[in-house]
Amino acid sequence: MRTALSFIIVSLLSVFSAYSQNKPDVYKSIVKYLASDELAGREMGTEGEKLAGDFIATEFAKIGLEPKGEEGFFQEFSNKEKPHPHVTPEEMREVMPIMGRNVIGFLDNGAKTTIVVGAHYDHLGMGNHGSLHASKEKAIHNGADDNASGVAVMIQLAKTLSEKNITSNNFMFIAFSGEEKGLWGSKYYAENPTLDIEDLNFMINMDMVGRFEASKGLAIHGVGTSPIWVNTIEEIRPVALKVVLDSSGIGPSDHTSFYLQDMPVLHFFTGQHSDYHKPTDDFEKLNYKGMVLVHYVNYDI
Repeated sequence: MRTALSFIIVSLLSVFSAYSQNKPDVYKSIVKYLASDELAGREMGTEGEKLAGDFIATEFAKIGLEPKGEEGFFQEFSNKEKPHPHVTPEEMREVMPIMGRNVIGFLDNGAKTTIVVGAHYDHLGMGNHGSLHASKEKAIHNGADDNASGVAVMIQLAKTLSEKNITSNNFMFIAFSGEEKGLWGSKYYAENPTLDIEDLNFMINMDMVGRFEASKGLAIHGVGTSPIWVNTIEEIRPVALKVVLDSSGIGPSDHTSFYLQDMPVLHFFTGQHSDYHKPTDDFEKLNYKGMVLVHYVNYDI
């Protein structure tokens, strides 16, 4: 377990008045594009996923992040999807691999250690696998909350941090593909990091952060992965913000891949809903003011 976490209590505490200065429409414009029918659900290996990855790389470049993939901003990987649960090794040899890309940008502050901020940008495409859509007809699963919302917050967080003089840590922003296939992209990165894994301080994951409701609060998973997480969250939490804490570093999202590399993690989540993994998860249903709030809780940590 890494010990270089104590800086966070003092080095990144921001004034929450900044909340009112960050415009929800900026988040909305990012989600609207990523969750558009043009991208056809962003399933790994499709043209829609490629367009989404290109968009994120362009946003990283606008912010001034350094490309930190293996080819510019991109880290390519591939994997094979089982055609059915009881597939044999012989059958798997005939299955064609699916190609995907992580998108990686680096904010170099001249520090010895780096914080990883991640969000997955892939989704279910036409709902071939993983869909909870009751109809058997194929339909575009736009994935506005899952997880265009997390990508939008990550991009805005990168912009905010790039404008500050922070020297305690560098920041690595990673948009993962293949999450919906089984954390493929984050697992590949955690096993093939473009920075020495020992230089990575901790990982923050934002997955489904677009449906914030004050009564339900903000769920933060992984608080048991570092002894200081609970106290830190209590210190920076706005008094009116309800938080629901969970200790486990293991869950169905990309932080798991980093926790399995013995890294402290946090996963931010605004809750399950009836549109999960359905074609109805569209951009009009998101709480963009709530996404701004998630941004600034992350910024304070």
